Amino acid sequence: MKGLLGRRVLLTRPRGQGERLARAVEAEGGHVLWIPVLEIVPLSPGEEERKVLASLSSYDWCAFTSENAVRAFLDWVEGAGVRWPLRLRVAAVGPATARALQARGRPADLLPETQTGQALAHLLTARHRPGRILIPGGNLAQKDLPERLEAAGWEVTRLVCYENRPVSLTAADLYAIEQGLDAAVFASPSAVKALWDQAPESVRNVLRAAACVPMGPSTAEALRAAGLEVAVLPASSTVEGLLAALEEVLAGRPR
Repeated sequence: MKGLLGRRVLLTRPRGQGERLARAVEAEGGHVLWIPVLEIVPLSPGEEERKVLASLSSYDWCAFTSENAVRAFLDWVEGAGVRWPLRLRVAAVGPATARALQARGRPADLLPETQTGQALAHLLTARHRPGRILIPGGNLAQKDLPERLEAAGWEVTRLVCYENRPVSLTAADLYAIEQGLDAAVFASPSAVKALWDQAPESVRNVLRAAACVPMGPSTAEALRAAGLEVAVLPASSTVEGLLAALEEVLAGRPR
């Protein structure tokens, strides 16, 4: 991938969630600037959440919209000693979330082609009658999935099982970005907001000039809302999909 050779790529994911992409970019000759802008903080279930865990068998579906939701919620389930009901089917918003489920022994029963809550809601309502659905997620989770399902007559229970907390960027972090970027990869709308809200105009100008690559449509919308141009929308949120997108957009940009 000659387009990545010598290119400076900003990664904003928390440590522990972007190693494969960082290694892949470096393997193609790119330089990775890794500045996590969020930290993922798992929460402990309270009384109401424990009641939901005890009544898992009353739900028809459990829908996951992120890898973090998979990890946090399944940790709750295992920590409570609850057996996963055979009747409880699982939906995933995209392939990365589906892989996280597979790694925990919960293959996804439903996966939309487009990686958005809206697409998942459409698939659920088109193929299945309204039922009871559980949607674990973070404190900043998008509302399009539960709202569309409720409008279609589904009984929705939302659980906040982790928090996205912005990381305070240091002067060294900001200075490193100010030295210039060829591309910046964002994994979520909250990552876009966390960086943009802390960025002085000098950093914002660097981001405006860089090729901004979102991992999905909702993140692309967040970039546009911040006034940033979406350079390319990857065909998938896999490492291979992101690498191909970076190669595509950087191959045609001056060095």
